[in-house]
Amino acid sequence: PGTRWLRVIAPILVTCIISFMDRVNISFALPGGMEQDLGITSQMAGVASGIFFIGYLFLQIPGGRLAVYGSGKRFIAWSLVAWAIVSIATGFVTHQYQLLVLRFILGISEGGMLPVVLTMVSNWFPEKELGRANAFVMMFAPLGGMLTAPVSGAIIATLDWRWLFIIEGLLSVVVLAIWWLVISDRPEEARWLPAKERDYLLTELARESKAREGMVPAAKAPLKAVFRNKGLMRLVVLNFFYQTGDYGYTLWLPTILKNLTGGSMANVGVLAIL
Repeated sequence: PGTRWLRVIAPILVTCIISFMDRVNISFALPGGMEQDLGITSQMAGVASGIFFIGYLFLQIPGGRLAVYGSGKRFIAWSLVAWAIVSIATGFVTHQYQLLVLRFILGISEGGMLPVVLTMVSNWFPEKELGRANAFVMMFAPLGGMLTAPVSGAIIATLDWRWLFIIEGLLSVVVLAIWWLVISDRPEEARWLPAKERDYLLTELARESKAREGMVPAAKAPLKAVFRNKGLMRLVVLNFFYQTGDYGYTLWLPTILKNLTGGSMANVGVLAIL
């Protein structure tokens, strides 16, 4: 059955790509005129880029919990509203400290996205399909980079850095409409799902749930037990260094390319794709 891949994975992937664009478009805005217009130093540019991730911490755990016990669809919809407002407002900043506040708020509004969408995916795909489904979702980072680079470079070259935030903020509104019309939290709520596919899903998911009945629910594990899990802590450390290197590279790449080539932001965008 392929209906779910189009109606669940596709809107989730598009939404994740938009979130990626909103968090890294500052990397093109800074060398595209923002640094000069707002009098931003390299140190302040680093703070403006990094403060996003401090805000990003706040909704990680609450977001995942809400997706399990509430509505991930509504959570992401409100997140898209927040991304749109913050992005458009960033196009009107006149001081670097306004930028810092907005970047921090953007981090908070995006923080629950990934745990929510991965939880939603687990509602739709049995274990034998889950790895492939998650892999499609995680493609948002490279695809987002490939899309953000030329689009951001072209907007700045044609208009300016302020329009970059305004246009990409309005794009979040378009994605919000698609999200709300297409996605459903769970198979039993989706009227568009063929009966045969629904029966298959509910049967498989119920069987897997029953097989896990003898296991201790993760929600009841004490927090200290989580931090004593050596395997989990190794993954945390690995992911910390991976994210540090990845975003350090992503956020500074346009500035490095601009300084190396002296080219237009449109050319910088094309080079960044590669």
